[in-house]
Amino acid sequence: MPGAMEGVRVLDLTTMVAGPVATMMLADQGAEVIKVESPHGDLMRHFSRGRNGMNAAFLSCNRNKRSLAVDLKSADGLEILKRLIATAQVFVHNFRPGIAERMGLGEEIVRAIRRDIVYVSITGYGTKGPYANQRAYDPVIQAMSGLADIQRDRDTGRPRMVRTIIADYTTALTAAQAITAALFARERTGGGQHVRISMLDAMISYLWPEAMPSLTFVGDETDPSDGEVGPDLVFATQDRYITAAALSDDEWAGM
Repeated sequence: MPGAMEGVRVLDLTTMVAGPVATMMLADQGAEVIKVESPHGDLMRHFSRGRNGMNAAFLSCNRNKRSLAVDLKSADGLEILKRLIATAQVFVHNFRPGIAERMGLGEEIVRAIRRDIVYVSITGYGTKGPYANQRAYDPVIQAMSGLADIQRDRDTGRPRMVRTIIADYTTALTAAQAITAALFARERTGGGQHVRISMLDAMISYLWPEAMPSLTFVGDETDPSDGEVGPDLVFATQDRYITAAALSDDEWAGM
């Protein structure tokens, strides 16, 4: 049975985790994803040993894709990519703000080649502001979004990190959903959209109910740090740790 994204061609110029996982999800659903890398390859290829640049870390972010190595700093390489753009429905990059434009791959140029393309730019902190041009890594986003503070130790107050790259994966899920929504809108209207996703925005949105409920209602705002840190719900028993929770009186009585 063909996947739901069968017939959609995605040009993937992203590296590392958030962008590649987003496009990998589309590939898992049947899209034809062409990963365009520099001749040196995505940095993820070099994080651990593997066969011909294919290691577990890279594969877990890039399965089901086709691959192309091309030097986009050369006129010939850029021309190859432009020919591919004319055949694609989605164009995704995670360059820092301004780099795509300097490379000759800004939205206006890409849309001049394919008017109805869905143009996707994934950034760390958005396109404006004091951090816009800084590199974004998962632990930094965990700290800036408030996630590390939510996880802080109740006794010492020390912030703690989630030991998975949750900010990258949350951004990937957000981007994949936004891309499919833009493709749906394209089917209805015939027009492409510019999808802008930042890791910091994705995590703040994801964490809002836990981190900032006190800022939800205008006029009733309080300091989010005034609230008590929620319990971790991990309990020591004689032979192991367990977790248990009850949200209602009936569940408490049952437990």
